[in-house]
Amino acid sequence: MIFNSIEFAIFFPIVFILYWCLFKKNINLRNIFLIGASYFFYGWWDWRFLSLIIASSFVDFFLGKRIYAEEKTGKRKLLLSISLVINLGFLGFFKYFNFFVDSFAHAFTIIGKHPEFSTLKIILPVGISFYTFQTLSYTLDIYKGKMKPVNDIFGFFAFVSFFPQLVAGPIERAKHLLPQFYEVKKINYESLKSGLLLITWGLFKKIVIADRLAVYIDNAYADIDNINGIPAVVAVLFFAFQLYLDFSAYSDIAIGSARTLGFNLSLNFKRPYLSESFSDFWKRWHISLSSWFKDYLYIPLGGSKHSKWITHRNILIVFLLSGLWHGASWNFVIWGVLNAIFLIFIDSAIKTFNEKGIQRILKSTIVNSCWALSLVFFRGQTFSEAKAMYGNLGFGNATSIYNYGLGQGEFKFAMFLVLFVIIIEIIQERTPSFYKLFSTRHFVIRWTAYTIILLTIVFLGAYGIGLNDNNFIYFQF
Repeated sequence: MIFNSIEFAIFFPIVFILYWCLFKKNINLRNIFLIGASYFFYGWWDWRFLSLIIASSFVDFFLGKRIYAEEKTGKRKLLLSISLVINLGFLGFFKYFNFFVDSFAHAFTIIGKHPEFSTLKIILPVGISFYTFQTLSYTLDIYKGKMKPVNDIFGFFAFVSFFPQLVAGPIERAKHLLPQFYEVKKINYESLKSGLLLITWGLFKKIVIADRLAVYIDNAYADIDNINGIPAVVAVLFFAFQLYLDFSAYSDIAIGSARTLGFNLSLNFKRPYLSESFSDFWKRWHISLSSWFKDYLYIPLGGSKHSKWITHRNILIVFLLSGLWHGASWNFVIWGVLNAIFLIFIDSAIKTFNEKGIQRILKSTIVNSCWALSLVFFRGQTFSEAKAMYGNLGFGNATSIYNYGLGQGEFKFAMFLVLFVIIIEIIQERTPSFYKLFSTRHFVIRWTAYTIILLTIVFLGAYGIGLNDNNFIYFQF
């Protein structure tokens, strides 16, 4: 089930009403209800893969208690290793088995051998990369002494499967989200209002903007052998905005949905395209994943406490694995390595620029340009496709810009929408209390804005104009 579907539009109001009317007083019944609702939400896609979520939940619930109770360091490490092997084993089999088989076979062709290895027809479970990292944070934090295990199994299962962020995050830490399942909830008007506004804003970004940009991008990549010049440049830039708007829209809807139920999820995006450096960018982009890798991989490897070369090695390892986390493809590995190179080599140069005026704008332009170019490997299905797109970039052929699914009017409207989002984010950056200021305006102003956004979603959303798939991009990860 996806947020921008009729099914979710029916499912969520029913869950909301039952949650607040029947289950708000009894925490155990409330958590059981959330487990049932979350399993129904996930099982709508394919009920068979619920077994993986249930297995991961059982494993980490019981291993967490054993790790905490065990005093011997060796046995604690063994128990943690079991958790890592089982969870990462599920992830590795379903996501990477065929990738490694194919890569192994290709390695033999380099020396003139052509062995035949069989691959399997494996379906990638939606959201497995997200909930695997989420449940692992529980055992890792217990092992590090940062939290104690919980005794109630229902709260833990609800934490692992919580439907608003189950499929595409934010990846929540156990120490942040898990205690919220043991709190008494009371409906709060401000939380309800802000949650609904976030849901509406997320749907606007996804349905009206991101899916409209997707029409152009899909047509451009389908014509990869012929597109060239400015239309190719537009496809690269449009994808950078599509990816951001699509993914941040999911996070907005997830955070907003959870907020209406009394839960506080972590911020996942903080206006990344206004970043002044690559280090700043990764503090703003997919924050829950970036911080996960930082706390559970980069710092244990030594972080930046040792020599420059050790620091660079650690950055490279983190980004290489981040690339693999995104997908079982060498394109994603290259994308990860490219961003490590940007962080290591370009950051040190642009940090010497002034933080104000033209140099501030130049820094953001460099960061966003490098990021958009790296995303060619993210969007391209193969290395050859990415290479072809790079070769097609140029400054000519402007007359064919309207030949890729968006006519002149639609194209200009898409450009206006992107500019509109940029302006809104600049205002938010300069005025951190923007939402509070807006929420105190006269009700006529507020409801006029709400009505315009809702009508835009309904009447100007990208419905069926060449769309092959309206799923969120990060569902495939």
